[in-house]
Amino acid sequence: MDDEVLSGLPDFDLDSESDLAEGSDLDSEIADFFSAFVKTSRAAQLYVQGNPLLHQFIGDLKGRLSGIFDRVPSLNFTIHESEIRWLNKQVYKEKLGGTENIAFQLYKDGIRRIEFLPGVEEDELRQFIDVLRLSRTLREDEDDLLTLMWNSDFSFIRYEYVDVLGDEPPVPTPDLSHAAGTELPALPELELAPELQTASLREDFEPSLYFLDETDVAHLQQELRREMDRPVKKDVTVAVLDQYELGDTERRGEIVEILRQMLPRVLAEGGFSHASHIVAELKAIAERKGSPEVAQEVDEIIGELSEPIVLEQLVRIMEDGTIDPNSEALATMLSALKPDAIVTLIKTIPTVARKQAREQLLATMDRLAALKPQLMSGLIRSEDPRVAAASAQIAGRLKLAGAAEAIADLLDRTEPEVRLAAVEALVALHTSMAGQPLLGALGDESRDVRVAAAKGLARMRYGPATERLEAYIKGKELARRDPTEQLAFFEAFARAAGRNGTLLLSRMLNGRRFLWFRYPSKLRACAARALGVVGGLEAEQALNVAEHDRDPLVLSAVHTARREPPPDEQKPEKVEEKPDEGR
Repeated sequence: MDDEVLSGLPDFDLDSESDLAEGSDLDSEIADFFSAFVKTSRAAQLYVQGNPLLHQFIGDLKGRLSGIFDRVPSLNFTIHESEIRWLNKQVYKEKLGGTENIAFQLYKDGIRRIEFLPGVEEDELRQFIDVLRLSRTLREDEDDLLTLMWNSDFSFIRYEYVDVLGDEPPVPTPDLSHAAGTELPALPELELAPELQTASLREDFEPSLYFLDETDVAHLQQELRREMDRPVKKDVTVAVLDQYELGDTERRGEIVEILRQMLPRVLAEGGFSHASHIVAELKAIAERKGSPEVAQEVDEIIGELSEPIVLEQLVRIMEDGTIDPNSEALATMLSALKPDAIVTLIKTIPTVARKQAREQLLATMDRLAALKPQLMSGLIRSEDPRVAAASAQIAGRLKLAGAAEAIADLLDRTEPEVRLAAVEALVALHTSMAGQPLLGALGDESRDVRVAAAKGLARMRYGPATERLEAYIKGKELARRDPTEQLAFFEAFARAAGRNGTLLLSRMLNGRRFLWFRYPSKLRACAARALGVVGGLEAEQALNVAEHDRDPLVLSAVHTARREPPPDEQKPEKVEEKPDEGR
């Protein structure tokens, strides 16, 4: 039937190809080409687009085809059910039927001849392979291979086809003109093709092989669900870690490079628990091995988390709220950070809005600073105002007395926020070395710095500051400042001088100045509040005198001063004398 159908098709021009092929051995080359074509077609089903192996297959196929075109102007093939012929010579043969049989795939959709022209190897050869791949996945109600080739509008591939329905033998019909009861004419016996008469093919279509009972179907469905739910990434990670732990030195070096790239990538993809698992396993491997070399390698791998890009990604994950801030996975990741990560944390923590995440990052930053306190002095002297201010605050919270000198130097910086952070850090350090720098900060040009310094001295009850503070409260400059700053200076004087300052405060509250003028109301009110801080019989008598004052501001301050706790309940904060660890 094939020869009859092909004889009815218009012929390609084969004369020139026959002449060139005469006396030449192209049969094996074209057969090899088809063998490579089949491999490439199968690779296109297995690998995604852009896979290097698939690219290699296609490159080899193009090279073979270019070599053939150097010897013939084109390639003309006739398509049969189970084979493909070139110049009546078989160049491809496959078992009849099946999706892997390219000849049958073309033949069943009516394609009987196909021609490749020079230039097909550029783009259309790959496109033709994609058409074959796609046709294998089509349903019965979708387009066939012929339609896909028509839509592809090939320029260097020509093909001829026949109507498949017209290619079928006619179905005999019985003659019903005879009387009823007569036998129907016998249908002619159809002779099977030789390929269908083999025993192996009959075994392939044995029904019992393709029908399963309910138990088998349920088992297959269960195994399918188990496979689909299997954590492939985790299994691959476990395999890689096993290779790292059990492999030799050369293999371990290769795995190290893989893990150094894997950890940041997994974290960037949002696999937080997966990344935490890698970190925990690496730490366990280093502990089990007990080798300095392995410990160093693990430290380098985990050190990737402290890189600014990776750490910023980690902070964003915490900010999104996708992980539990109290989870073990988060604790594992944060514990793997190195002290070098402090700078990145300093810059990113202010952008974190979630309170829990911010508090946990602050705790992590303090832990890293405690691990490497000698690093803090360098960070405090950073030119970046944010880094310098935050580092000073960390040193204050951790009471790193060795950083006191570096913090004191920040009072000479031009940025007010840096000077304010330095004052707060010195107060938090609570050492004798902080007293003199705080006294100098009382004259700072920034109001917030002056107030913080005065409150810090009051908190420290720094006795040597008495004389300087007395000069401030008696001077004209303080009288022009706001009440909050005035009160901070008066309370600092009261705590530094103690009951030795009662006489001056009483005179300012109830006494008179030159020409019998009283002190300004705001200063008198501050003096009353300071007397409440000092306490004692003399202070109480001075407040009693002011109870009948006509100034409402003073009266309010007197009543507030009486509510101050007794001096014996005002527990002074002892200034700790700590060695200078930074020198």
